[in-house]
Amino acid sequence: MSESSAGNPIRDKEWDRKYFNLILELEEKNASRYELQASKLLIEKSLETLVNGISLTYKLDRIGCSSFIQEDKNSQKSWARMGWGKSAKRKALPHFFAKSEAEVLIDLMN
Repeated sequence: MSESSAGNPIRDKEWDRKYFNLILELEEKNASRYELQASKLLIEKSLETLVNGISLTYKLDRIGCSSFIQEDKNSQKSWARMGWGKSAKRKALPHFFAKSEAEVLIDLMN
């Protein structure tokens, strides 16, 4: 297999390191905001926020949460299972918010 088709493992590891460190940094830095967002989302079932001018929309369903990232003509969707109960969702949502924001920010860094 050629290097171009196999990818660059060193670059992939570096990207992974930056991405996961950014998630952890965002979780710590924005903990109180994420808790407020989680409370609001649990009540309203939908939430929109902006990250560096890029729209992030969250929609809660019975067992998880979807995020929609809308940037110009590009959009990205993700979903995570969180369980049935509000307490399980309240616990999982801050990490999901950090992950979604990291996806936006990591793209802006590259």
